[in-house]
Amino acid sequence: MLSCLGCEKSFDPEHPDVEKFVKQVKNGTYNCYEKGENGKNLWLIMPDFNQNHIQALICHSKDTSQITNFPFNPISSRTPFPYNRQYLILGECLLWTVEGIRNGNRYGSLDPYLIDIQAEDRNKGLKGVEILIVRNLYNDWWIAFKDKDWKNKNPLESTSFRWF
Repeated sequence: MLSCLGCEKSFDPEHPDVEKFVKQVKNGTYNCYEKGENGKNLWLIMPDFNQNHIQALICHSKDTSQITNFPFNPISSRTPFPYNRQYLILGECLLWTVEGIRNGNRYGSLDPYLIDIQAEDRNKGLKGVEILIVRNLYNDWWIAFKDKDWKNKNPLESTSFRWF
């Protein structure tokens, strides 16, 4: 049986604090792992974020810092990085987290990065400036739908951006 042990005591993934999470991810100290039977770290746990965390996650998604560790979807067998880079972008990962809340699957997609389906190379990850465009789409979506049917309105619906 798998168990969740070893989190830094100041962070509770079942009652997450967005500020602490972002700070720890950014400085590489987020260490809440799913543990195997032998106590070995398997993967980082996605905190139990919900609708109440969306605004703060979108607010922090302006940060285009490069990171290498983020809770990824454990059913994905691919590297979580786009093939053209060996890092993730913090803001993109936070928007992916919002997408996971919206779609009810905890994870935005298999992998925490966006692609442009109209680009010549569809599998290439977006640049920071493009992620800020997507951030604005999510912000506008939240402002317009937070008190309505926000789960069923896709912020990327009328764009060429998609989660990989």
